[in-house]
Amino acid sequence: MPYGLLLAYSQGAALPRIVVNGLPEYDNPPVVETVLSAQFGRLSSFNAPLGGWFWKSRLDGSWTKVQEAVPLPDVFERFGSARVWLQNEIRLIPPGSQSSRLQIMRNDDERMLQLQDSRFVQNWRKGNGSYPSYRKLLPEFKEHYARFAAFISDEKIAPPLEVNQWEVTYVNLLPRGGLWESPQDLPKIFPWFGVPVAGLAVVQRMDAFGSGEWSFELAGQTGRLYLSLGQVRVGSPVEGPETLSFQLTARGPIQLDKGIDLFRGLDLAHEAIVRAFTAMTSGYAHKIWKRRT
Repeated sequence: MPYGLLLAYSQGAALPRIVVNGLPEYDNPPVVETVLSAQFGRLSSFNAPLGGWFWKSRLDGSWTKVQEAVPLPDVFERFGSARVWLQNEIRLIPPGSQSSRLQIMRNDDERMLQLQDSRFVQNWRKGNGSYPSYRKLLPEFKEHYARFAAFISDEKIAPPLEVNQWEVTYVNLLPRGGLWESPQDLPKIFPWFGVPVAGLAVVQRMDAFGSGEWSFELAGQTGRLYLSLGQVRVGSPVEGPETLSFQLTARGPIQLDKGIDLFRGLDLAHEAIVRAFTAMTSGYAHKIWKRRT
């Protein structure tokens, strides 16, 4: 991709400076979900009942719903010759894991906390309100994570909590009928997008776009940025409304020798995502999304 930002992240040697207040901002961004995650060494004695006790003893009455889900696989970013290809890095369910993933929802359904024996996750999901911004979500994450860490310590859940990976994801949905009507309109939003077989006499027009995926190293091998773009249907694969899904995920290992703890890593991930999103989308789209800076 011909973008100086992304090339700088993949080729640079210095750790990028985090300037959260200097990042582009949008009044009406297409983001529908933001995920902040801490991965840690498996807590062998943590289980769903303990997660339920955390819910009842450490959260207020606005967190009213709970359900269980299949645990998320562990992810470990590797670099150089240790990198694993075609698997989006190393993903595995820890052997002997007996814990499910507990999803605790706030009564407005716009916040969710997810707990399992190797992860603490906070989701914002678009409801009636507007996107609250990373500046608001990060303090919420810090508060809830601190409660979880204190709970693990107070309940003497073994082993001690040791974070090994940070991760941020932004999910953007662009419904058909707004910025685009057909896949041929994609360059209006993503100027770098090109039709692979344009100009062939036997081809009339591109009528569908499946998906594309890319990854980039962050400077100094501090982490990795993943991008995916695809045409999907929301709700039902046959009858659901058509939309473009543009997802950006940045994650990496804790590297205290480089000054990267959990929260420094989250800031690094957020900056990489926002700058990549802005670099990859058009000025025309920015006007629709009401870019302010």
